[in-house]
Parts: sequence; structure tokens; C-alpha cells
Amino acid sequence: MGQRMHMQGSFVADIRRVVSNMTMRRRSQDNADRYSSTAHAIYPCSLVYLDPAGASSPNSRSKSPLGYVWQALSLNKSLLRAGMPRLNVYTNAADRVTALLSSVPANMRPEVHSLAETGIDLPKSTPFYAAHFKLDLLSQVSERLPEDVLALLLDTDIVALRPLDADVVRRSARLGVGAFDISDQVFPAYGSARVIEDLEIVAGRRLNNPRWYGGEFLLATPAFLRRLVVRGRQYFDRYATEMSRLNHLGDEAFMSAALNVLADEGQPILDLGAYQTVGRHWPGNTHRNLYWYKHCAFVHLPGNKQLIEREARFAEFDPARFWRAVSLAHKVGLLRCLVKSLLPRMPRQSAREALSRAGRQGGDEPRKPQEPSGSPKRL
Repeated sequence: MGQRMHMQGSFVADIRRVVSNMTMRRRSQDNADRYSSTAHAIYPCSLVYLDPAGASSPNSRSKSPLGYVWQALSLNKSLLRAGMPRLNVYTNAADRVTALLSSVPANMRPEVHSLAETGIDLPKSTPFYAAHFKLDLLSQVSERLPEDVLALLLDTDIVALRPLDADVVRRSARLGVGAFDISDQVFPAYGSARVIEDLEIVAGRRLNNPRWYGGEFLLATPAFLRRLVVRGRQYFDRYATEMSRLNHLGDEAFMSAALNVLADEGQPILDLGAYQTVGRHWPGNTHRNLYWYKHCAFVHLPGNKQLIEREARFAEFDPARFWRAVSLAHKVGLLRCLVKSLLPRMPRQSAREALSRAGRQGGDEPRKPQEPSGSPKRL
């Protein structure tokens, strides 16, 4: 009797999984049809900057920078699965990246381009060292794209779950830019006064409505990018000079300053997060319900890069399979948060054992608390 009930339960679970997969595919196709009807083409692009001497992202657990190549491959497969154009990878090591991807079927490879560097000069120990070169990428892309094509800048630790909404593309084209405002995450985490102080130091002026923009996602016309690059270089110079005074280091500091000043001068900026175009998710974080992220077009996983890297081994990207892995990682993250909340009341040895068990269940070792991209240098 018990075995029969177990079989029935398993059967019901399988049916639910099939229905969920069919629903996700149908929604993806509907969105793809809407996206293909828009008059504005998009140009997805990402930076893969390989420098063994440069500081890796504080959010990265991999000791090898080659993980960014596999992330880019997963991102490309997810874009193709969602009916969007192929990813364009800009890199300072084009021959090496091309060689690494040579075993991947040609129809699944991203396009690889040499990055035209313009002399960004920073200590290689700077947190998020490689991310600073996005400014060079944007400069290069702004000069090569036709005026009716929108650049879609993506970090490699992102996947596409469904196509961009056609209305979001049209609005971004009309305004010139859509950006990802993450002030609601950054201000509470580090204190609004501290974050705004950094923005105004880099901008060299008071800001009317200071906002912090995530560096992982930008949708913009070439004309707007050219304006942004000019301001970005101006504020990068100030950022490099004032680094010792800043709590936040990374490309988000000077790019957010540039976007804020342009907004103060009258430039409207579409908030892409409000449209669920993109969401930044941390395993175990309760900033938003996991269900909200499931219905974003793109999901950024800065604290779970290895999950995206593992996805690269599959021939094609499967949103349902991927989301099961995200959900499991989130549950493990919640367990870690619970264990951490109990640590002061537990003997030292018991706490260590509990963290070890939580790590084993998640398939990885316990680690330090995660910080958002562009995280403070000192807190």
C-alpha cells in the first residue's frame, strides 16, 4: 500500500514537472514572438577580461579566470534558447578564448572579438579589476553599431529565461537607455548616506536624486552610449584619484555617477528592474520572493557563478532544469542563514559541524557572506 502511494506521488510529481516545463516553453515562445515583432534589433555583448595578475571579483569562488568563458557560453546558449541574437564576447585574450571554445559546436559558440583597450590604469589588486574595462567595451560597441540597434550589455554570470519584452525594448530605444536601478538593495545594505557620499565624491557635485545602478545590465542606443562613455571616462579619472576615500570600488561607482549626472541634466532612464527585465538574486536572500525572479527575463547570480559554469556542459540551455538548480541553491542558502542566526547560541564545535553539513548539502564548502557587485572596500 505504501509503495503504491509512493508511486502515485512520484507520478503526480512527474506530471507537474512536465506541465511546468510546457508552460515555461509556451511563455518563452509567446515572448519570443513578441520580441521578434519589435522594430529594434539588439546586440548582446559581454566582457571576458583575462588577467591572472588582476584581482578577481570578490563574489567569485573560482581560482581560474577561465570560469568567465564558461559562464559566457551558458549565457549564449540561454540567449539562443530564448530566441535572441548570439552573444558577442569582447576580450583581451581573443585567441585563447577562441581556442577554449573550439570544441563547442559552431552554432552554440558566442562571437569573439578583440577588446580595444584605451589605457585604463589601475592597481591590479583593485576589487572588480576586470569589470573596469567595460568602459572600453561600451566605447568600442558605440562606434560599431548602426544607430537603430540597441546594445545589451550583460555580465557573464547572467542567464536569459525568456526574451526581452518588446515594449521594454521600444521604451529604451525611445528614451535612449534602460538601466538596472538597485538602490533598494544597496542603500539598506550599506547605508544610504555612505553610498550617496561615494556617488557625489566621484561626480564632484551634489546629485538631485542619487541612485545606484547595477553594472550587470544596460540596454542603450549607440548615441546614448557615446554620451555615457564621455562622462564615464571623466568620472573614472576622478574615481581613480579618490579611491582612498571611497567605500565602494568597481565600475558601478563611476558609471552610476555618470548616469546620475545625465539624469540631473534631463536624461530619462528606464528602470529595467521594475519591469522584471532583470533581477539580481543571492542564494538564501529574502530581498524578494524567489517566485519574482522566476518571471524575470534575465536573472543575475553573482553569488552562484559555479552553477552557471556547470550549465555550460549541457548541449542546450533548459530553463526548467536550470531553475531547479537555482531553487535548490536558494534552499541551501536559507539553511545557511538559519544556521548563522543560531551560531551565538551554539558551542563552537557544533556550529562548525552545522555549517559543514549545510555546505555538503549544497554541494560546496561553507563560505563568507556574499556582497553585491561593486561592494564596499571597507565596512
